[in-house]
Amino acid sequence: MASQNEQDRRSVFAYVGNSILPSALARGPWSPDAQHGGAPAGLLAAIAERAMADEPGWSMVRLTLELLRPVPIAPLQATHEVQPGGSVRRVALSLMHEDKPVVRGVAVFMRERAVDLIPAATACPLPLPDQCSEPIRIPGMAEQTSFHYTEMESRVAAGSVAEPGPAAAWFRFAVPLIDGWPTPPSARAMAAADFGNGISWALPLDRFVFANADLTVSLHRQPQGEWVGVDSVTVAQPSGIGLTTSTLYDEAGAIGVAQQSLLIKAR
Repeated sequence: MASQNEQDRRSVFAYVGNSILPSALARGPWSPDAQHGGAPAGLLAAIAERAMADEPGWSMVRLTLELLRPVPIAPLQATHEVQPGGSVRRVALSLMHEDKPVVRGVAVFMRERAVDLIPAATACPLPLPDQCSEPIRIPGMAEQTSFHYTEMESRVAAGSVAEPGPAAAWFRFAVPLIDGWPTPPSARAMAAADFGNGISWALPLDRFVFANADLTVSLHRQPQGEWVGVDSVTVAQPSGIGLTTSTLYDEAGAIGVAQQSLLIKAR
């Protein structure tokens, strides 16, 4: 069995028997023992895609995740159930730690079929990744081995992640998501989408926590290539509730949208 340090260098997750072992590359910004939301989002998207792989022609159009509690950097178990359908199928997903659910969700797939339509002419409004160079470095966020700073290569595309307000950035995986598994395009989109509230933060990190309680991503087409662009706006209310909305892109144009409900707490 590979050592933890070896796993940290090669993948975010590894299957050992029925257990999923996260590496330090899954770590998030809120606790050294908890994962970034993008890590389980990508993981469950990949599991759903694998469950649908026996029958080609299906495309993931939505993934909704309920983040029930912090996902620990500890052994996990995943379950899935494909619900039948002729044109639309759903895959019920859960991620467990010590027999307790930490994430529940549903992935929706639609059967692709040729339709006589002229595709809308689109172009990506963001500067493309090769035109961007500044990596994401958010004030007050510790620079450590983590999903946001180590696993995901990032390039700021619009706005500033050093100041509050709307911002956009490109993301791609630095190493594979799951050891020995190909990373499906939808998993790249889901993992990147969870960065919206971080890049478009509305409150200073040294005074507030603004973690998302859920993630919903809708795709009208699968991303092409390694890079996924996230263009985000966050609003925060004195009630302690916030919302981040993001438009997702690849280098050819828009691919979908994402929403995150935020729980805001003073540190």
